[in-house]
Amino acid sequence: MARIVLGVATSHSPMLALDADQWVRYAKGDLAHTGLVYPPDGISMTYDEGLAHVPAAVREKPLTPEVFERQVAECEHGINELAKTIAEVDPDVTVIVSDDQDEWFYEDNMPTFSVFWGASVPIIPRPDGDTQRDPDVTRSITEGYGDVAMDVPVDQKLGRHIIEHMIEHDFDVSHFTYVKDSYGGSVARRYPRADRELDTVKDTAQRPQGLPHGYAFVVKRLFENKPRTIVPVFQNTCYPPNQPTVRRSFQFGQALHDAIEAWDSDARVAVVASGGLSHFVVDEELDWMVLNGLRDKDAEMLMSVPRNRLYSAASETQNWITVGGVLQDTGLNFEVVDYVPVYRTPAGTGGGWGFGRWM
Repeated sequence: MARIVLGVATSHSPMLALDADQWVRYAKGDLAHTGLVYPPDGISMTYDEGLAHVPAAVREKPLTPEVFERQVAECEHGINELAKTIAEVDPDVTVIVSDDQDEWFYEDNMPTFSVFWGASVPIIPRPDGDTQRDPDVTRSITEGYGDVAMDVPVDQKLGRHIIEHMIEHDFDVSHFTYVKDSYGGSVARRYPRADRELDTVKDTAQRPQGLPHGYAFVVKRLFENKPRTIVPVFQNTCYPPNQPTVRRSFQFGQALHDAIEAWDSDARVAVVASGGLSHFVVDEELDWMVLNGLRDKDAEMLMSVPRNRLYSAASETQNWITVGGVLQDTGLNFEVVDYVPVYRTPAGTGGGWGFGRWM
């Protein structure tokens, strides 16, 4: 039977491709950001509303070049340590659990869970993007999600086995086996405001789209641009109304553990969670709630993280919870390699960038 030999969890923010000077310029986009959701109640706010909402201790945090340079170095250490760990363990196949954000899935088809099991999947370097933004920042971000065109091999046998096992164990996963020539569509952000529901629609024009950024980041940064064999597993963390509950994400991870270990193969398998922790507003309480729960293998706590802490991109924390479910009943234990809460504006915008592993 296959054996799980490693678990990894990583943030994949665009900030992780930038230097300290670029962080300052990137933060200017928060002034008009439509995805800011503030703890503890999970209410969507404008930047100015958020600035009035956060405590003085957040508004007064030092946002100096020296602080950002130290934080950049800490994030780089976390990424490099995880890349070193993967290289040393050298798994035969890596199952990556992440989510799609306006890349392959739109509101014409938004599955809660899906597995790709084609023979390979391309990484297509992205164009420089929005010319209204700082071109230097945009170029660094796009390169951070894959600057070399390549085909990444997929273990089709494991992918199909996972799908069939999940179906047999009451998880109705979708599947797909090939990448289309172009992707595009519309996705609405439906987050609660104080008096109504936010309903901001993002339209993406048709364009070639390779492996989505949550997976391409792993290949670029943790595999160091060397195409290891993977199986991409998707869960819709970000977009209501068909997000899995936190309990369901953890249970999905438990079933994924059983699927991998029931696979008739002697393969050594790694499992990676890509995305999170809290963002686009820092929520250190949420982040440590999850990090401590993973360390303690506290299943009930992990399954009870409240939904109102997981709107917008903070929902990617569910990828960590899913992989926590995968590793729950193994002899591998979680450790935090680095946790870097980055406040990039006085309104508390930024993220809790985390890097951890089960060994």
